Amino acid sequence: MELRHLRYFEAVARLGNVTRAAAALHIAQPSLSKQIQALEAELGVQLFNRVGRGIEIADAGHVLLPYARRILQDVAAAEAALLARRDLRTGRVSLGTTPTVGTHLLPDALAAFNGIYSGIELELHETGATELHALLSDGTVDLAVVAGRGGDVRWIELFTEDLVIAVARDHRLAQHEHVSVAELAGENWIVFPPGYELRTQTLWLWQAANIAPQVVLDGGEMHTVLQLAAVGLGVAVVPQMALQGGANLVGLRLSDVQLRRTLGLIWHPERALTPAAHTLQLFLVERLRRVTTQAARLSDAGESGIMEGGGD
Repeated sequence: MELRHLRYFEAVARLGNVTRAAAALHIAQPSLSKQIQALEAELGVQLFNRVGRGIEIADAGHVLLPYARRILQDVAAAEAALLARRDLRTGRVSLGTTPTVGTHLLPDALAAFNGIYSGIELELHETGATELHALLSDGTVDLAVVAGRGGDVRWIELFTEDLVIAVARDHRLAQHEHVSVAELAGENWIVFPPGYELRTQTLWLWQAANIAPQVVLDGGEMHTVLQLAAVGLGVAVVPQMALQGGANLVGLRLSDVQLRRTLGLIWHPERALTPAAHTLQLFLVERLRRVTTQAARLSDAGESGIMEGGGD
């Protein structure tokens, strides 16, 4: 039983006349009659009674009619839903991000996106890079903004920025724009939880600079780490952007080691993006790449002894 046969049958039943149904369906009347006969032959029942030069629906036709109409209504609803998604009137996208990006970059970007595509529902997951890769793998998120490529993912680079050492404004080194790693050797350190690229960066720095650190706090999300650094508990490796609006914090750049992170937008290599997700992907790439110039100005590419690592 083909869908077009159900459309033909419903039209004839509704209009009560083959000629009028053929005109409404924009097909020839003999062709419509043959299609109805083919459907009757396939089902082994008579759907219409031929009365003189007219027709009337038969008992079997009365049985089939509500099912046919329900099927046609469902098909029409499915077509409308798919058309709405194709035209981006509706849709849903789940986006993952590291906390710093979620706090400092995404609010304006997502508000602008919503202003253009108000029918697309957005879902946001904020966590570390390792967990974001897991959420992408199991299909919880469609896209994720992460630092460092890693894993079996599709990737579009967004921008690169420096990482700095966050210290309290009254810290002994706060008046220095640049400090050497040796000057930080005796500091207390605050580190991010396992699974965060900033933790990996911090451990890498200690190893590369041969520092035996004193860890005063292990764990904590970005906001907490910044607050603890601001009250002088210790120092921490953070992205430059994390210090925006931090009145009690200073970001020190290292004079002999340059830490950088590259952020990218990732998605699963074996899952096709929905139209809504693809639209958000293109929007975020264009929007977030605007910070590249600013991030480049914060970086001193001319310094010697550059060591590069991952990110947030």
